[in-house]
Amino acid sequence: MDIYLVRICELPGGSLYVDRKSHATTDDEYIAISHVWGTPETIQKSTVDGIPWDVYLSPGKQDILSLLRRDDVCGNSWFWMDLFCLDQSELSSVKIADQLMAIPSIYKCSRCVKVLIESSVCMEWQEVAFRAFERGPIDEESFQEEELAHGRSCPHFLFADPWFDRLWTRQEGLYACVLDFIVLNPVPCKRHNRDLTSAWIAHGTLLTYRFRAETFLLDKLAYHGLQPSRAEGSLFSLYFDVVYRHHVNVTLAYDCEPGPDPKYNPIMEAWRSQRCTTKTRDYILAVFPDIDGYNLPVGARKMSFSELLLNAIRQPAVRANFQIAPKIPRGMVSPSDKDIENILPWLTDIPLNIGQAYDTFAAYRRTSKSEIRNSVIPGNIALEDIDISRSGLDILKDDWQRTTDIFRHVALVSPSGPCTGTTRQEVTSNDTGLLRQHLAQEFMPIAVSQYLRQEEMHALELRTKGVLTFDRIRDIPEEAYGRELKRFLVCLICGTSLPTADEVLEKADVVRVSTPYGPLLGIIHRETRWTIEKSRLMLVCGQTWDLQGFYIGVRVDGKMSARGRTIIPNSSVWDSIEKALKT
Repeated sequence: MDIYLVRICELPGGSLYVDRKSHATTDDEYIAISHVWGTPETIQKSTVDGIPWDVYLSPGKQDILSLLRRDDVCGNSWFWMDLFCLDQSELSSVKIADQLMAIPSIYKCSRCVKVLIESSVCMEWQEVAFRAFERGPIDEESFQEEELAHGRSCPHFLFADPWFDRLWTRQEGLYACVLDFIVLNPVPCKRHNRDLTSAWIAHGTLLTYRFRAETFLLDKLAYHGLQPSRAEGSLFSLYFDVVYRHHVNVTLAYDCEPGPDPKYNPIMEAWRSQRCTTKTRDYILAVFPDIDGYNLPVGARKMSFSELLLNAIRQPAVRANFQIAPKIPRGMVSPSDKDIENILPWLTDIPLNIGQAYDTFAAYRRTSKSEIRNSVIPGNIALEDIDISRSGLDILKDDWQRTTDIFRHVALVSPSGPCTGTTRQEVTSNDTGLLRQHLAQEFMPIAVSQYLRQEEMHALELRTKGVLTFDRIRDIPEEAYGRELKRFLVCLICGTSLPTADEVLEKADVVRVSTPYGPLLGIIHRETRWTIEKSRLMLVCGQTWDLQGFYIGVRVDGKMSARGRTIIPNSSVWDSIEKALKT
């Protein structure tokens, strides 16, 4: 595969310039660079000798040529770096579309991927970790407790770097077999005295950063074929290699094959990463090339995010390999005159991260080649208002517990949504944040309790003791309480983030769907609910019901038009429905 490669050379006067290889392919020996470009507010346009276009540099890379010339980075070696090797000019011998589609191969075929870490990294804690490693086997739980204790007063950890927050760097890190992390800004320990509340917030922030890094590393092991049971056992070792030893050879150290593994799901794993990028089109261009057979459409760089995503999920290669289940069918938010359009996922216009970009659909590898067929579930249904208030909370929890496949919903819940209960900053700063934490404590233990022992449940319920209480909840006005409860329910039912829930609630209502098989929480297009005769409403089961629940449909000219969805029903509800369908 043809690519561009460069190296840093020195002129007789000592100045550095970029030398380009006249002809290069992914079969050459080279290093690949992975780095964060920076934010639009901080990057500066620069001229680099040897590069015919302007280069935008983040604050930590202003002396980019000297940095790359370092022996621990590239030295005299040939390397690939997007700043210098993505040629977007009209005179480029390699089309930009081909260059973008080649990125997975570029990082897979490289001798090593060098990751440039610009954030400050505390060297004192680095030395503490190394001494612990040299003394022998590390007790994982004790080490991570000490790590968090240090982080409450000193926030400078490698895993807090934006590299773990950006989508393109995630992709580059997945593809690489050999990774070297280069710390550009080592600093002495800078501890700050914090009060109890500030320390609790810092602790939660550090947990979020560490979880983000661990999620990526599990993702990486899965990409290279390590099954979840083995991957969990290897996680701490890989974590220590990356965060403290700054070097890992995945295939050598963890007995993996170079990825991607045939069972790997690039769509859902990317969604869980919650990573961001500055251009919304990149939420497609960075991930879907991982699907064998996906083709970048002509004019992709001029297409909107929603156009690119719709094109992607309609491509034969994607449809052949994945079941695309709309968690938010289009008819629930903006019904179309074309019935078939209403069962496509509704798409947000400007997602802030890949979590929001992929919020409205689930994608799982196909186990069957059969086409989706919709079956009307026997029996009349009715849509009922739900009591969105403090007094109605117990009834909602009872509905949730009696008829919902809770574990499937928990698997689909957005990592950045309110249902995880992980957000801490807003909990202390406003009552709304505290209320979300309260709702998470009310709903999520219903799922957790089926796995945890009683004493573990007690610890879960008291995890905020000594820092805050939920007493302030009593003073929240009923209207505000109801609004947040409704937003929480959309996130819980559909597995979305709050911004997506807000867009849904502009056009749809949360309802109780009364059926012969029990009450099912659901969401329906508001105008449809109040303008369509009850006799035209129906409950419809599709092939992907176990990923999205049932459609709430409307009969239009003898066909079903999806206008909403229910929760994913549990086995007892499904068994009754399956018997009814057979008869």
